[in-house]
This record gives sequence, C-alpha cells and structure tokens, in this order.
Amino acid sequence: MNHEIALLNSIINHGDVNLCIDQNVSSVFAEHEDVWNFIVSFHSEYGKAPAKDVVKANFKSFEFFNAEGPLQYYIDEAKKNNLSRSVRGTLFKASELLKNGDDPAKILSLLQNDAAEIMRDSGRLSDTNIADYSERAQILEDRIKNPHKKTLGVPTGFNVIDAHFGGSQPGDFIVVMGWTGVGKSAFTRLIAANAWRQGYTPLIISLEMDRIQEEFRMDTILNAGEHFTNTQLTNGRGIDFGNYTGWAKNTFEGKHPIHLVTSDGIESADQHFVQSKIEQYKPDLVILDYHTLFDDSRGGGTETERAKNLSKDFKRIAVRNRVPVWDVSGVTMEGGHEERPPQLNEIAWSKQLAYDADMILAIHRKRDENIFQCVTRKTRRCAPFAFYIEWDLDSGKWKELFEHETF
Repeated sequence: MNHEIALLNSIINHGDVNLCIDQNVSSVFAEHEDVWNFIVSFHSEYGKAPAKDVVKANFKSFEFFNAEGPLQYYIDEAKKNNLSRSVRGTLFKASELLKNGDDPAKILSLLQNDAAEIMRDSGRLSDTNIADYSERAQILEDRIKNPHKKTLGVPTGFNVIDAHFGGSQPGDFIVVMGWTGVGKSAFTRLIAANAWRQGYTPLIISLEMDRIQEEFRMDTILNAGEHFTNTQLTNGRGIDFGNYTGWAKNTFEGKHPIHLVTSDGIESADQHFVQSKIEQYKPDLVILDYHTLFDDSRGGGTETERAKNLSKDFKRIAVRNRVPVWDVSGVTMEGGHEERPPQLNEIAWSKQLAYDADMILAIHRKRDENIFQCVTRKTRRCAPFAFYIEWDLDSGKWKELFEHETF
C-alpha cells in the first residue's frame, strides 16, 4: 500500500486537516506533495477539506479509495514509512561511500548529521489544551499526597537549590559560570556525585581533563575527606593502597554506574556526539564541561556563532531526551573580578546561553579560600537565591552553610 495515497484519501474522507497540520505530516509527502499542498490551500481558503470530486477534477491520475479506520492510524503509518525510507537512504549513501574507499570517520560523521536531520524531521512540537486540567490535577494530587518527596527532579544535594528550584528536572538546561579557576568543574562533579548517592545515574562529558584525573577527582568528592586527599591520589604519597582499594570496593561494587566520557582518543565532540552518548547510556543527569571546547556540528564560523549554536542545541537535547543538562561556561574577565561573582552580562562568547538556560548559577571564591559563593543570575521557575558552601577541594569535605538573599 502506498502510504502517501492512503493518508491523503483518509484526510479527504475525514476532513480533519488541522490534525495533520498539527502533526507536521508535510514531511511524509515525496510523490504527492502537490495534492497535500492543494488540500491545505483549499482548507485555508474555505475552512474545510476539499470533497473527493474537487480533488479529482484537479488531479485526474490520483488514485481514490475509501480509507477505512481512524485518520491517526494513517498518519502514524505514513510517518513510520517515511522514517524507514529516510533511514534506508542514509544507509545506502554510507554503503556507497564505503565501497568507494572514503574515510570511515567522515562517513560516520555524515551518518550522525543525517540521523540528526531525520530526528528533527520526524519529531514535532507538543500541542495541548490547558483548559483540560485533569492530568496536571493528578500530578498535583500526587505531590500533595507525597510531601516527603521534596525534590521533583534529580536532587542536587544542596538544600537551597532543591527547595527553591526543585532539583534538576527533566528538560532543564542549567549553566554554571565563574571566573577561571574558581571551581566550576568541581562544583558540577559534586552535583553528579550527590545525585549518584541518591540512586541516579550521571553522565559526565569532560573535554578539560583526562580520564584518570577525572576519576581521582570523583574519588575525592565521594570520599569527602574520610580516607585520602586528591593530592595523595595524584602523587601516590602518604596514602595506604589497601585503605584506598577497601574504600573503593565498599563504595562502588554492586552499585549503579557513573558514566565518564573524556577527550582521550576523541577527535571531535559535538552536539551529535552528546546525543549519541545520551542514547547509549540513558542517564538521569548530564554534565558538559565545558561549553566552548565542544565542536559545532552546524559549522559556525566564529566563536560566538559556535557558542550560540551549541547553546540552542544543548537545550533541545535536554528537552528531547527529558534529561537535565548542566553546562559549564566561562566568563569574560573584567577588572576587580576576584572580588565578586560574575554578572549575567559577563557570560562568555554568547548571550544565547542566558536566553536558553532555565537557571544560571554563578560560582565564586577568593584565591586559596574554602568559602564558595553560589548565586543565581537567572531562574526560570522561582525567585533568585544564593547560598554559601564551605568546601576543601583537596580533601573533598564540604558542607552547605546558609542561604543568603543576594550577592
């Protein structure tokens, strides 16, 4: 059965053109796009779908029949067939390139680009009628009946963030910014460690440090000053090997994973790479470190264009995969910056991050001090907040001090 013809016949029979427009069916028409465009134009002008005889008068060779069953069935079948056709075309193109001896790495990049385009074409925005309140009423009832569940999303381990912002919720795009060397990356690892301790699986994609450095840093944070320091792990002095292996066995064996992806051996890490890793590991939380080190699959010509494209796509990745994404970003260096947390207009390279983020958290500390200031520069679903942390980065021991109105 030709799925385009079947869908067009069903549209003519049912007359519900709006349903098809809402579900973006235009992408499924390759052979009969002219018929679909005629139906849409007719509907736009007269407020209803054209009758069969009107279509027949304009497209004499078009095949007509009574398409039984609901319109949604034909929409779903046409989309499925179109997706299958697109995938077959992409695989055929890659196969021909392999036969011609093209570089496999370039072919893989081509596959990633085509796959992303197919996903965009096959997806659609979600429409809803908010006057139908039944679903959100049920959600609210569940929240009222379970007051012990204070955090709606993945808990961060910080009382202030979890109480005000509701943790890291599905689809959140959260930016952590700060001056160079203040501990932005370490802060996001602490977020990941706290989530892991609560039973959630984090994915960390780090382009700043190699694998062993990252692993020892996570060991330090999870150890929280009880058995060893990061310095001891790094230089191998003043630490008992048996004590470390005993701690590691008790901490990690039989537990859910902490997925770490580093730049070791990676030629390129772009939006498609991030999406593929999310699909591979199905994490509850994603950490990207850091923004401007990622390549732009869209080929932005300047640093600003690349940063802007990455910001938009990371937000879309968070929403599409229903997973919170934490993104580490630098800031422009201004005079006197060591005395205060950065402001929103000092975020590096692109203000697009400020537009796309659901929360922007500025991290600050003075050199060689263990007191961290954490202040929101943007929050999409709550009032701004701020708090302090006392944290020894070398031992991993930390505690949340108190909430502050602002910095």
